[in-house]
Amino acid sequence: MRKQILTDNETKVFLMKTFNCTRQAVWQALHFQRNSEQARRIRHLALQRGGRLTDGYAPECETYFDEVEKTMVQRFGTHVKIVAHRETGNVSVIVDGKLKESYENLSVCDLMRLQSEVERMAATL
Repeated sequence: MRKQILTDNETKVFLMKTFNCTRQAVWQALHFQRNSEQARRIRHLALQRGGRLTDGYAPECETYFDEVEKTMVQRFGTHVKIVAHRETGNVSVIVDGKLKESYENLSVCDLMRLQSEVERMAATL
């Protein structure tokens, strides 16, 4: 994963309207694919509205999406997995088949921090 600015959908819609541009233009700006004056202004406003700049961290895990259950499951080795419910934002950490921790309405930034913690934990098991 490369450096990017994470923000909610409401902010992305706001940026599209403010700069009279497409969702793709906002995406390219937030993912540093473009460096035009408009892209720099989009990034600046996104950060002012609460967006978070990521450092490019990508967890070492197997990820799959269950479209029926509307979940994202990430397996960190054979012992640990994260189950994120995409509609609610609720996230569970499961170790050896047992619920270890659960979180309600976790933001994307908090999920990334949790992934990092779980990855380190899985490395010790």
